Amino acid sequence: MPDLPPPHAHPQSGPHDIGGLGGPPVDRDEHDYAHWEKEADAIRMLLADAKRNFFTTDETRSLQERLDGDTYWALPYYERWIHAFSGLLVQKGVIGEDELSAEVARLRAAGADVIPYDDHHDHDHDHDHDHGRAHQPDHDAGETVLSPLRLRALAVRERLVARGIVTREEITAEIARMDARGEHLGARVVARAWSDPAYAARLAADGNAAGAELGIPAAATRLTALFNTATLHNLVVCTLCSCYPRTVLGRPPAWYKSRAYRARAVSEPRAVLAEFGLALPDDVEIRVHDSTAENRYLVIPARPPGTESWSEERLARLVTRDSMIGVAHAREAA
Repeated sequence: MPDLPPPHAHPQSGPHDIGGLGGPPVDRDEHDYAHWEKEADAIRMLLADAKRNFFTTDETRSLQERLDGDTYWALPYYERWIHAFSGLLVQKGVIGEDELSAEVARLRAAGADVIPYDDHHDHDHDHDHDHGRAHQPDHDAGETVLSPLRLRALAVRERLVARGIVTREEITAEIARMDARGEHLGARVVARAWSDPAYAARLAADGNAAGAELGIPAAATRLTALFNTATLHNLVVCTLCSCYPRTVLGRPPAWYKSRAYRARAVSEPRAVLAEFGLALPDDVEIRVHDSTAENRYLVIPARPPGTESWSEERLARLVTRDSMIGVAHAREAA
């Protein structure tokens, strides 16, 4: 009989394909999104929107996944996206590589690659920022010049603006649009589902339509609600990338995109939950849901006891981002 592979061994399609491979404990500390990260995200979204439609999410992922493993994991998350969207613009003939190189040289000659001291402290804070969370130093906190990919992102932006493909106002508006999204929206959905069984049924049938009832615009992806019970606990991960219900939760936390969480959540969910401080009884089933480019998940945590007469507004205060990912329960009633 041939030797059997290790329990979690499987053919990998690329450096990103790490689900079930195990790893170190999840680093739960978070960092605030810097302006350059928000801008990279905004440019990517604008280039893929219905107006421009230069590429799909799968295409941008494909370029990232062709990187060798050492490079893939050494690059910060949004630098991988910059690598992808800039490469696709060149591949599709939107901007030439020579044109980008010339713009990079122009920016460097103008000193645009030097990071002013104040920028080390100039990180945007979302309006619903939870100051109780531990925050890690930003990966670029000690840098004095832009990395090659960050400078390339500036060159892309300048050439797109010069060609009239994207305007600075559109970039600013897209950043503001994403800043306005956050866990407060998901909390409204959960509170309504707790309060209104008919709404909960509609949410279970069509998450996008149920969100629209509360004025939350639907995304191109499908939103699926997962209901926790006394015997079932749902946990959400994206093992291949970082797919996340941004329409109702905003941008994902750093740990959700981390190698450790993506690798371990599907194979040892109880251990991962324990690291987040959530110990579940053995008789509670844990069901792990792996997000895709087409489908995003929102966990509806169990309603805390003692809240039967509470208003939706009061209930929403008990709902946290982590409880809607599945790494925590909702807050207990005070």
